[in-house]
Amino acid sequence: MLNFNWLAEMPINIARFFVLLAFIIPLVFAFVLPKAYVYLGSQDQKKWRNLKWWILVLVLIQVTIYSLF
Repeated sequence: MLNFNWLAEMPINIARFFVLLAFIIPLVFAFVLPKAYVYLGSQDQKKWRNLKWWILVLVLIQVTIYSLF
Protein backbone atom coordinates (compact mmCIF):
# COMPACT_ATOMS: atom_id res chain seq x y z
CA MET A 1 0.00 0.00 0.00
CA LEU A 2 0.95 3.63 -0.01
CA ASN A 3 3.39 4.75 2.64
CA PHE A 4 3.30 8.45 3.51
CA ASN A 5 5.71 8.36 6.45
CA TRP A 6 8.07 10.67 4.57
CA LEU A 7 5.44 13.44 4.88
CA ALA A 8 5.82 13.45 8.66
CA GLU A 9 9.35 14.78 8.27
CA MET A 10 8.32 17.65 5.98
CA PRO A 11 8.40 21.09 7.64
CA ILE A 12 4.97 22.64 8.11
CA ASN A 13 5.92 25.74 6.09
CA ILE A 14 6.64 23.67 3.00
CA ALA A 15 3.36 21.79 3.38
CA ARG A 16 1.52 25.09 3.80
CA PHE A 17 3.21 26.42 0.65
CA PHE A 18 2.00 23.44 -1.39
CA VAL A 19 -1.56 23.79 -0.12
CA LEU A 20 -1.61 27.51 -0.93
CA LEU A 21 -0.17 26.71 -4.33
CA ALA A 22 -3.09 24.34 -4.89
CA PHE A 23 -5.41 27.37 -4.48
CA ILE A 24 -3.33 29.78 -6.55
CA ILE A 25 -2.85 27.58 -9.65
CA PRO A 26 -6.61 27.33 -10.44
CA LEU A 27 -6.91 31.07 -9.81
CA VAL A 28 -4.22 31.80 -12.40
CA PHE A 29 -5.83 29.32 -14.79
CA ALA A 30 -9.19 31.10 -14.42
CA PHE A 31 -7.68 34.49 -15.18
CA VAL A 32 -6.11 33.31 -18.44
CA LEU A 33 -9.44 32.04 -19.80
CA PRO A 34 -10.75 34.06 -22.73
CA LYS A 35 -13.59 36.47 -22.06
CA ALA A 36 -15.92 34.66 -24.49
CA TYR A 37 -15.56 31.44 -22.47
CA VAL A 38 -16.18 33.17 -19.14
CA TYR A 39 -19.51 34.62 -20.31
CA LEU A 40 -20.56 31.47 -22.20
CA GLY A 41 -24.30 30.93 -21.81
CA SER A 42 -25.06 34.19 -19.97
CA GLN A 43 -27.66 36.63 -21.23
CA ASP A 44 -25.46 39.68 -20.78
CA GLN A 45 -21.91 40.59 -19.81
CA LYS A 46 -22.49 42.37 -16.53
CA LYS A 47 -19.61 42.51 -14.07
CA TRP A 48 -21.30 40.28 -11.49
CA ARG A 49 -21.54 37.47 -14.06
CA ASN A 50 -17.77 37.40 -14.59
CA LEU A 51 -16.61 34.10 -13.09
CA LYS A 52 -13.07 35.39 -12.71
CA TRP A 53 -14.10 37.74 -9.90
CA TRP A 54 -16.13 35.05 -8.15
CA ILE A 55 -13.16 32.70 -8.26
CA LEU A 56 -10.91 35.45 -6.91
CA VAL A 57 -13.26 36.08 -3.96
CA LEU A 58 -13.56 32.37 -3.14
CA VAL A 59 -9.81 31.75 -3.33
CA LEU A 60 -9.08 34.78 -1.14
CA ILE A 61 -11.53 33.48 1.46
CA GLN A 62 -9.94 30.03 1.40
CA VAL A 63 -6.38 31.38 1.58
CA THR A 64 -7.32 33.69 4.47
CA ILE A 65 -8.94 30.87 6.41
CA TYR A 66 -6.04 28.52 5.77
CA SER A 67 -3.47 31.17 6.69
CA LEU A 68 -5.16 31.92 10.01
CA PHE A 69 -5.65 28.31 11.09
